[in-house]
Amino acid sequence: MDRGELTARRILTSLRGGRLSRREALAALSTAGLSATALRILGGSAWADSPPDAVGPGGIALARPNRPVKLPVFQKPIESGLKPEKGGTFNIFNYADYVDKKLLDAFAKKYDVNVQVTTFDSMDQAITRLATKAVRNMDVTNVISNRIAQAVAGKLVQPINKDYIPNLQKNCWPQFMSPFYDVDAQYTIPYTVYTTGIGWRSDKVSEDIAKMDNPWSIFWQSEKYKGYVSILDDSREALVAAMLYRGEYDLNTEDPKVIDKALEDLLALTSICNVKVNITGYQTLPEGSCWLAHNWSGNVLSAVLAFMPEGGDPTKIQYWAPPPGKGPIQNDMWAVCAGSKKPVLAHLWLNFLLDEDNAYHNFVDYNGYQPPQNSITPERLVASKLIPENLHTAIMTAKDLGPDSLQEAALTNEGLKLWQSAYARFNGG
Repeated sequence: MDRGELTARRILTSLRGGRLSRREALAALSTAGLSATALRILGGSAWADSPPDAVGPGGIALARPNRPVKLPVFQKPIESGLKPEKGGTFNIFNYADYVDKKLLDAFAKKYDVNVQVTTFDSMDQAITRLATKAVRNMDVTNVISNRIAQAVAGKLVQPINKDYIPNLQKNCWPQFMSPFYDVDAQYTIPYTVYTTGIGWRSDKVSEDIAKMDNPWSIFWQSEKYKGYVSILDDSREALVAAMLYRGEYDLNTEDPKVIDKALEDLLALTSICNVKVNITGYQTLPEGSCWLAHNWSGNVLSAVLAFMPEGGDPTKIQYWAPPPGKGPIQNDMWAVCAGSKKPVLAHLWLNFLLDEDNAYHNFVDYNGYQPPQNSITPERLVASKLIPENLHTAIMTAKDLGPDSLQEAALTNEGLKLWQSAYARFNGG
């Protein structure tokens, strides 16, 4: 490969990954003395994967960290000054083990309401169940940045009135006042932030994964850990791990060849290590039923904060995540469901979660997923000995979520089907 082709490929990768806009890619080509035609030839249809006019569900433009999108509003937010609804049941749709029961009980007591949590295993399942009305009367739902446009297009969520949510501006990182996937925060408030990387037991895994030339390759070299290896049960994350193993940094590609290759690599893990597919690394790592886990940073922190068995040694749990711009960084959020019977209470739930004390204790006393709160810093967590020094790599700062961050963002309808179909073939055996 000559220098020109190598340069063009690097520009293409940055374009695909959202680190360069189309205009910036053209300027980089010009500076390098290359033509857009050369990039098109190299990238094929991928040149059009993330142009400004690309759209996803409902014709909504595809948001990227360097290309924010304001979502359409199909109804007005609730009026200000309304009183919270009393009695009955407040319904929360969420991942299992993601909100401390003490927090649920405190909210129930404060607002004199029963609280019921209905769980889902993946965001694919959550969106499908909401859209098909397999679950009804949900008041609030957890959602992720790459699916919020789909939820809006399907009229599954309603716009929020931030008069009820003063803790958003008071306590949260500045970029969440107007995140790239929801300009002006019309629908969402942030809940947690996390990286995706590799967690492992240093007393079981002999390799120092963080020092490997390509840490992602450990999964394809894990024969000796057969039966003790896991991949995240998530249609984007699983395939992305395989793509990063091959040095593919476009986490939002819609190139069938790239997706098919990632699928092929994932399928190979069955014979290599009898890979497990789950999202319970927070429990399986500390209990020792898993030694090597494709994992979210929050799972690893939770393993130490809440699930470490008595007498367990937290220094044996390690975590590696790629450097900024080389691996996934995401955030989860909350939204008010379109069909909420208690919309005022739903807004108050969002504000309740963003209370400084509630957010802190939900994090360190229970779920291990870092809330993007100004008061929570890596220095504070390590100095207080809540987080062992060996896991400082799992703690994030506001600068990690900048316009150059690598994030799994929204896809076109066709692209989403490609990813989901490939993942279904992997997870279906």
